[in-house]
Amino acid sequence: MSWTSLISHRSAHRRQPPRSALAARAAQRPSPGDHPELAQDLRMARELQQGLLLQTVPRLPRWELAAASLPATEIGGDVYDFPALDNGWHGLMIGDVSGHGLAAALRMAVARTLFRQVAREKLDPGATLAALNRALISEMPHGMVTMMYVHAEIETGVLRFANAGHNFPVVIGRDVRELELSGLPLGIDPDEEYETMTAQLDPGETVLLYTDGITEANDRRERMYGYARLQSLLLRHHQQRPRTMMSTILNTVKAWSENTLVDDMTMVVIRRRLPELDAELRNVCVDVMGEMAAAALWCELGNVPAEPAAWQATLQQVGKTVQARHGRGLSRELLSQLRLTIEEYRTASRVEVGAQG
Repeated sequence: MSWTSLISHRSAHRRQPPRSALAARAAQRPSPGDHPELAQDLRMARELQQGLLLQTVPRLPRWELAAASLPATEIGGDVYDFPALDNGWHGLMIGDVSGHGLAAALRMAVARTLFRQVAREKLDPGATLAALNRALISEMPHGMVTMMYVHAEIETGVLRFANAGHNFPVVIGRDVRELELSGLPLGIDPDEEYETMTAQLDPGETVLLYTDGITEANDRRERMYGYARLQSLLLRHHQQRPRTMMSTILNTVKAWSENTLVDDMTMVVIRRRLPELDAELRNVCVDVMGEMAAAALWCELGNVPAEPAAWQATLQQVGKTVQARHGRGLSRELLSQLRLTIEEYRTASRVEVGAQG
């Protein structure tokens, strides 16, 4: 994270050091190969960072959730977490700790530990960030953290969120819009209060939480990728599901920067599934196969009853058809995604029936 995070990410003044300056800085930096102690520190930092990032994400009924972090050359302090809450709510947190290397990884560990302690109180997002801010200043007086914390109500799609100097959440649907809410980064002012705002996520819409390693990636002409390009990319791929959308963003930004990443790129993507199973399964087909191939498959399947059992019985036909036209690899990927979706709808239906009973 750069200290320019204190400025709006759309500001024309937010620039990284020129690529030439970054190269010069890298040339002056000791090589890990020449300094065994430095190499050991870097290994420790990388292991600590990767150990703190969750390897799996929670499964939420009627939602899709994915998260990924692509480490930069210099180890940063990106973090995310998903605390469970009461009464049908679930938490989503993404943060970016100042600095790089072992110090940033250690600060990241402290920040996540303190966040989990505060999140157990199950306060609203703004109150949680305010309490975390005070704890960080007490326990980690020389570090700064930007953080976005969201509460999502699983049944209704209501989002409650607070922001401590982080990039705005991006809602992706028929259009792409930001949920604009600012706040001072954590670790600066112990008296800072954080506002909680509310938004509605409709079925089929997606929310992207991300760190500034994405928008601040530079190309060889020293231009930042920037939010405008990210917004345009999301508009073109708004129908993609979370895992595919993350891959699209990561690959696009890596190509932009020619794989020269000076800051970690971290994302949390959550999508509210469509209420109708057949509509959601068609969305899966489009995501895996593309629009034209999915449309052709859909025409051939005809009218399948919108029930998990009926679709489960249809999967064998789907597998044979797709394998004959597109090969075994695509068929396996599609069947895997369809089975997962059908099972999640089946599980969600059981939960709903149990709640009604």
